Amino acid sequence: MNPLNKKPGRKFEEAVYAFAKTLDPSAEVLFDHKVIDRDSGQSRQCDVWINAKFGGHWAQSIIVSCKDHKRKLHAGDIGTFCDEKRSTGATMGVIYSCAGFTKPALEKARANQISCCRLYDNEPAGLPDSIWIEQFACKPAVRVTMRPGSFTPQISKWGELFELRNSPSDRTLLDGIGQAFSACEAKGLETRNELSSAGIVTFPDNWTMDLGFDLKGSKGVVRVECIWKKYRARTEAVLLRGSYCLSNGSFKGTIVGPSIDTWGPNIGEGWELLKANESPRSPNLMLTVLSGTDVREVLCKALSDQPLS
Repeated sequence: MNPLNKKPGRKFEEAVYAFAKTLDPSAEVLFDHKVIDRDSGQSRQCDVWINAKFGGHWAQSIIVSCKDHKRKLHAGDIGTFCDEKRSTGATMGVIYSCAGFTKPALEKARANQISCCRLYDNEPAGLPDSIWIEQFACKPAVRVTMRPGSFTPQISKWGELFELRNSPSDRTLLDGIGQAFSACEAKGLETRNELSSAGIVTFPDNWTMDLGFDLKGSKGVVRVECIWKKYRARTEAVLLRGSYCLSNGSFKGTIVGPSIDTWGPNIGEGWELLKANESPRSPNLMLTVLSGTDVREVLCKALSDQPLS
């Protein structure tokens, strides 16, 4: 007898693996799989690992944990699995139990987008009742500040500074700020595209440019910053009548995600603003990048009546 078969819970893991293989013929289902732990850099065992595409579009790496316990799983078990999902970089986590789950465990699982399923003898196996698809988006924002030492006699407001020009045919300082911002935006996109070509999906970098001016007796430096505001949204696909709208490897139905407002100051409902240093860690994600903003009108509305500082 193979000594591996004596491992507690091995038969249950094999049963979950056999069931998972029947769900999507196009998916790659791996048993007793090893992945690199992001925290330790060491190899980490996963009961079942699935590489698949939801709806034929969204790549999913699914870690499946199999718990052959006599007791129901509690919230602490879910917390441990949440960390396992995070450290392996899986986009989705599914935990199978042969004894079920406590109510607090189910609440904690849903709060952390973990699917809880049961597999009993002589009964149909459970399917995840929800699949969460993480989406990201970003849009550029502008910030302008006066560098110390600038000399602007008789100019007290930003609006007056914006309209400075040496002659009627010259561009205004506002035009120069707009061009500087566009250059910063392009630099951020260029860096992102280089990483994307290497298979790394990430947000564009923030960029800064100093714009010197010497116009009609006023001289100094305006600092122009392109700051990418980053957002995250989660689309939930709900199991309905035994289907996630998938049939024979082709998508049937409509995928609806949070809409993106391309004109307003905020990106739209359903999106949460990320912290400045926060980035997606998932290897499989959808990222929408908004760019090409003309910031001159935005600056005029926001700063024209504001004092120089």
